[in-house]
Order: sequence, then C-alpha cells, then structure tokens
Amino acid sequence: MAKNEARVARGFGRHLEGWQPGLVAVFLAASGALLAVPRSVPPAELPVPLVEPRRLAEVAAEDDARARAAEASPLDADVRALGSLLRAFGRADAGGDDAMLAELRRRIGPAAARALAQGDAAVLALRAYQLRSFLREVRRFASTGEATDELVELGGPFADVLTRNGWCEGRPPCVMHMDERAQRASFKLRWNEISGLSGSALALTLDERRALYGFLLVHPPRGAEDQAAFLLRKIDELAALDPSYPRELARGVVWYRKGEFGRAAEHLATYLETSPDGPYALRAQNHLRAALERSLAEMP
Repeated sequence: MAKNEARVARGFGRHLEGWQPGLVAVFLAASGALLAVPRSVPPAELPVPLVEPRRLAEVAAEDDARARAAEASPLDADVRALGSLLRAFGRADAGGDDAMLAELRRRIGPAAARALAQGDAAVLALRAYQLRSFLREVRRFASTGEATDELVELGGPFADVLTRNGWCEGRPPCVMHMDERAQRASFKLRWNEISGLSGSALALTLDERRALYGFLLVHPPRGAEDQAAFLLRKIDELAALDPSYPRELARGVVWYRKGEFGRAAEHLATYLETSPDGPYALRAQNHLRAALERSLAEMP
C-alpha cells in the first residue's frame, strides 16, 4: 500500500499522460483522498434502498383485509369478469400463446374500464384477493416444486422465472431467495401492467418499489447475459424513482466488480463530490482508494 501511495505522490503527470481527461481529473482530485483515507476496501455489495418495514407491513395488512372482505362478500360481476380474463392471460402467457395473448389484451382493456366503474375499492379487492392466492401458491411451489394451475393462472410463467433466475434453488423444498415483500410488489406491478389500471389508488408505494429493486440488486437474474448491464439499468430506474438512492456509488461498485477500475473511480469520486457528508461517504472513500490503487497497478 505504501508503495502505491509513493507512486501517486511522485508524479501524476507521467502516469496519466494520454489518459482520458475525465479520469485524469478524478485522479488529480482524489490524490489527496488516496493518501488520507485510512484503508482500501474493494466493494463487495451494492447499496440497497432503505425500506421502512412498518409501512410495508401496513400495506400488506390492508391488502390482506381487502382479500378477506372479497371472500366474505362476492365481487360485482364486471369485476369478476376482469379477474377471469387476467387468469386466462396467465395461462396463455405461460403457454407462449401469442395469438391468445393479443386477443386477451384486446378484451382486457374494456373489461378493466367496466370493473373500474364499480369504484377503486372493488378493483383493489380483486387484486388483493388474487395476490393472496398467488402468495399461497408460490409457497406451495417452493415446498413441492409443483406449479399448480392456480399459480399459472395468477402468475403466468412465474415458477419458471423463479427457477431460471436462481431465485428458488435446489430440490424441493427449494431455498427461496425472493422474499414475500418482493413477491407482493412483483405481482402487483404485473397485475397493473396487464390490466392497464395504474391510477393513484392502484400505484405501488415507494417502499414497495424499493423492496423489489433491493431484491433485484442483490439477486440479479442468473441467466442475464450481462449482469452488469442489468444492474446498471436497475440502478438508474431506482434512482429515477428514489432520488435518495446513491446512484453514483452503486454504479461505481458495478464497474469495479466488472474490472473497470478507472470508470469505477469516476463514479465514486462523483458521489463524494455531490455527497461529501452523506451516509455512504466513508464507504465511498474506501472504495475509491481501492479503485485508484487497482488502476495504478494496471498502468504500464
């Protein structure tokens, strides 16, 4: 470590000749940090969005209450008709029946409008009722490895997605990496997208979205051709939803893990410039030192 520090102190000009101007600026601006930061810490984990458990519990309790109410008192015929079409969509989606999917999309729009005419509460009750059934069938799948007809209707190819992405690993009972918070958010997003209903009453809360993105950042799909590209895309999506998320720090971690140490240093330095006293400042400083040292080590 002392050797690297001495190399930095002796002459940035010689080492940085011919480098990209942006990276030169990072090294010059960060040279003091490299000497002052107490230790070099290679990044191992991405920062996850902060979720308020109490708020998620409140949302889940509201959905559960709606599901019980729908079970106790039958829903309006137009609302039930929408539910039947959504179940048919799940079957067609799992079976890859593109012609049927196109036909169902054509029919779901008008059916959703008729259901919504009964009020937000009725549509929320339908979604909550189907959500509760979906969660029950996911637990059954994790235990037995069997994707029931109910799970297919409510989640389409969800069981295959769990297995293919490495989110449900091993022989039954599988190790389920996708927690219930992420399952709930994933189902509700898909339900909204298929039904075309996304008004304020049906919109997911920020904490629900944080829970889903937090899961995806920790457990990116195993089958993704380029996990770095997937993570960078999800980081940008999350930062657009939640400005408090440390986007530049997260991007720096991804590039470091990909072996792009100079690019990682640029993002880490940007985070420190914009949030010098932020909650991740020390972490970013230590990661920046590691990125700079690795960049120096690779210089000819």
